[in-house]
Amino acid sequence: MLKKLCSLLLLAALLLCAAAAEGYDVVYSASNPIPEIAARVRPAVVQVTSLQQNWDASTRTASESPLGSGSGCYIREADDGAGGYILTNYHIIESADLCRIEWLSGEEMDVRVVGHDDGTDIAVLRFEQSAPADAQPIPLGDSDALQIGELAICIGNPGNAQSVLPGTVTAGIVSGLSREDINANNFSRSVSVIQTDAAINTGNSGGAMLNARGELVGIPTLKLMYSATTVYEGLGFCIPINSVRDFIDQLIDTGSVVRPRLGITVADIDGPDEPMRRYPPIGAQVYTVEEGGPSAKAGLQVGDVITEVNGVRIKGYMALLKELDKCASGDRVELKIYRYYDAEGNLTGDYEELFFTVRLEMLK
Repeated sequence: MLKKLCSLLLLAALLLCAAAAEGYDVVYSASNPIPEIAARVRPAVVQVTSLQQNWDASTRTASESPLGSGSGCYIREADDGAGGYILTNYHIIESADLCRIEWLSGEEMDVRVVGHDDGTDIAVLRFEQSAPADAQPIPLGDSDALQIGELAICIGNPGNAQSVLPGTVTAGIVSGLSREDINANNFSRSVSVIQTDAAINTGNSGGAMLNARGELVGIPTLKLMYSATTVYEGLGFCIPINSVRDFIDQLIDTGSVVRPRLGITVADIDGPDEPMRRYPPIGAQVYTVEEGGPSAKAGLQVGDVITEVNGVRIKGYMALLKELDKCASGDRVELKIYRYYDAEGNLTGDYEELFFTVRLEMLK
């Protein structure tokens, strides 16, 4: 009787999962979709090894030594038919003299770095040979359509350059969306990441996070393991594919990423939320203004404290970048600033609340 009851409960749970998923247009069913997805996608997830070139003057010989390894995803065939492109994390290949990939089949290929974006920790690699017959580009999904609780499948190569477990598949759910301030120095800009409890380990970086359709929706990039007082379990984070989709195209087309700019350098300034007579508010303080740049044309000067961009309160450098990254070249943004210093850099003893409209230009 108990066995029959358990079977009925299991069947009911599976049917409920299928029905709930239909409302979100996600392909779940009573059958497990993971084996089919793994069989299709595993051959397209490669191991990426970064190499250092060495020269021994005493023997006059050159050699290579591994610096580290991670994972990468085959995302596109080359337009000229010669090879294709691999998406990976920039931190994997950042210090490399040479890069090499190894397919699930064991075939190795040298690759060159087409371009990278340290702001979002991505890099695109190019291989010139034909991909293995069972490796097809992974289709890109829509990370904005993800739901908390949705199936998340991760594929990568945990381990290190000496010992790797190729094509490892882990699964869990989407545990959270739009997580901010999760960085570990991977990003030089503000990136909202996807949280998942699917196991991510050293070597998984640059691999695939897939939805229930087997589409690439995220790039595993870091995990929380412990702090001074806490040990964490199941806290992995992935870069949403929608956050870097345009950058991937730019890197393949031009080798670099361009962003709108203000023509200033800024630094975080701590202070009260609201301005006080002798204490500037928390925000982003201008340190230099490029002569003839967008901000100089608008009238900003050194010492100004930026507190709003298009009406959004910002409390530092990363928040300023986050708002600017929503814009395009030629857009006009309105900045709210507080000015405590005159044009010669002298403290005025009071402050002015000012608004400037700046026309953005492009920054490589």
